[in-house]
Amino acid sequence: MKETSESPSKAASTSSETAGTAMRTIIHTIARLIATDRRPSVLASESGKILLANTAAQRLHLDQPGIHDALDWPALCVQAQRAGSTAASLSLGSAELEGEVVHVSLCVGEGYLLRLSENDHEATWLRNRARAATLMRVAHDLRTPIQSLLATADNVLNENAHKTAADKAVARQELHNSAELALDHISNILGVIRGEQSVTGLQPDETFNITEELRTLLTMIAPIARKQSVDLKLWLDPHDDIWVHGPVRFVRALFQNMIDNSVKYGGGAVEIGLSCQPLPSPTDEIDRLMITLTVSDLGGGLPPEQKARLFEALGQTEARQPATTSTTANTRPSAGMNVLAHALRQLGGKIDVADRYAEAGSRQDTEHRPVIGTTMRATVTLQKSEQPDRMQTAATLQDLSDAPLTGISVILVEDSPSSRDWIRHILESAGAQVWATGNGVEALSLLERPEIAHTLDLILTDMTLPYMSGIEFAQRVRQQGQTHWNGPIVALTAHVADSILKACSKVGIVQVLEKPIQPAELRNALLRILSARSDNDAPHQTAPAPQDASQTTDGPLKARIVDDLLSQLGRAGAISFMQRAHSEAVSVLSNLQQDGVGPDTGRMLHAATGACSLTGLGELESCLRAMERAFDDGAPLSPCEERLKVALTRTKDAIDALN
Repeated sequence: MKETSESPSKAASTSSETAGTAMRTIIHTIARLIATDRRPSVLASESGKILLANTAAQRLHLDQPGIHDALDWPALCVQAQRAGSTAASLSLGSAELEGEVVHVSLCVGEGYLLRLSENDHEATWLRNRARAATLMRVAHDLRTPIQSLLATADNVLNENAHKTAADKAVARQELHNSAELALDHISNILGVIRGEQSVTGLQPDETFNITEELRTLLTMIAPIARKQSVDLKLWLDPHDDIWVHGPVRFVRALFQNMIDNSVKYGGGAVEIGLSCQPLPSPTDEIDRLMITLTVSDLGGGLPPEQKARLFEALGQTEARQPATTSTTANTRPSAGMNVLAHALRQLGGKIDVADRYAEAGSRQDTEHRPVIGTTMRATVTLQKSEQPDRMQTAATLQDLSDAPLTGISVILVEDSPSSRDWIRHILESAGAQVWATGNGVEALSLLERPEIAHTLDLILTDMTLPYMSGIEFAQRVRQQGQTHWNGPIVALTAHVADSILKACSKVGIVQVLEKPIQPAELRNALLRILSARSDNDAPHQTAPAPQDASQTTDGPLKARIVDDLLSQLGRAGAISFMQRAHSEAVSVLSNLQQDGVGPDTGRMLHAATGACSLTGLGELESCLRAMERAFDDGAPLSPCEERLKVALTRTKDAIDALN
């Protein structure tokens, strides 16, 4: 027994001694490397403690305070550990030095080797090489938003595709949305350039919604897919908004290049899947998610030479590469593959590329099945995060067992994240199970899942959606051969017209509800529709009479709507939501004052008006609706700007007073 009790202690001691020996061996090896290197070199811990430094580094005073003052050392260590190495730039007096930080495992801890340029000539060469690589990636990334904008413009100019005024209005709105996304994407890319050309060459990690990033990217790529007659499908697992913390710019680059390549060269159908699965908690108690993006196409499979180029760009082992032939020997990775590989390296991820085979049928072996496409699967690990300003349900909310929509399952299709969150909250607070989606592609993919389609009671969709309008979405639902779902579809729109009502009726939309709609009104309308369906009596196609918010206001705030918000969200949640709407109106005024009327002015006015009406900011809603009418009539907006400025101040004071 005594021998048994001592065995674990002896084993631990032996293990510790082995690790210590291994660490000393590694440090001795690095010490010899640093000592013979003419460049300033330092081995340090993540805290900045100097473990080793050569004479050149000591002359530069690269001690613990030195690397903290000259570099964002913790951020460099995080990026180096994730990607293996990262570029570093620092200024010491009049000298600007370039180099890199390399992650080194020391067995019992982590080390980071900083090596700097030997002279000005080498520093200039390294700096120019980094800038050239950045410009190459930027030039490639700019192609997608520009091509998306051109494809949308072609659709607007195609007279044969738009026979009615409603069709033309939808096409113009798609062009405005495409222009906004293109400008946002270009702004993000310019931000990357500014970050990479800064003294540190680093951009901090961000907290972001990775699900919404994918939806936004699909919205931008959708016009290209439409022009090339590519059918898109989107799967999410879990089907929810997932918030993470990490380098969003590299996630965008990875997602864009994988999906863009398949849409352009992958045949008539592209399936996209995003999986976010929790990983076992490590010793640092930071929750992490394994993020997997899967893109499958019908492009007939990648030829051997393209696989060779992809594996070369990714630095895959030779065992995984196809045999070298006269065709592949002289190939070089394309710009897109280099961008994809760079993003993947910075994320510390990996990618698998496999042939996609035809359905098995009676033959189960892949050797006798033709290759019909390619499946690319990229996997990265990111830190799990929480949604900022998440809406909290008020403690006084009624028990869901007594809620009017208990047992009802709804697919919600709404491209605006804030509106989607609010409507989802309304429905879930009433007891409904809600599958919230950002576009028709995502919603159609849900309908192909039997466990959802067989229990689905209703679809609630916005009319102005990316890729396909609410009309086209409803039409495709009715044409779904696999699900045969024939339940009620209800539309939401801010502008009800006879042409819209007729178009909705034609594609099987049972009712059109006008925005803004209050929670109780929405719940009651859905209950009436479901009750009428159970009685085999479809509801009459009507919409509430439009309200002219510019004529009736309750001062800065609409008391009834504010009271409803307070009861639904509690004081903190209601104020937070109202402040978000107020910020949208501030953005409208700021953009008008700085840039004047532009291609995105109409969309921004429409979005801000909807947000203010939904949250009871009556005076702002009135001003914005007046500006919308002036914009539609081609009248100058400057006379309205002063009124909007006053309304913003009065509304802010009223919101602050709620505290």
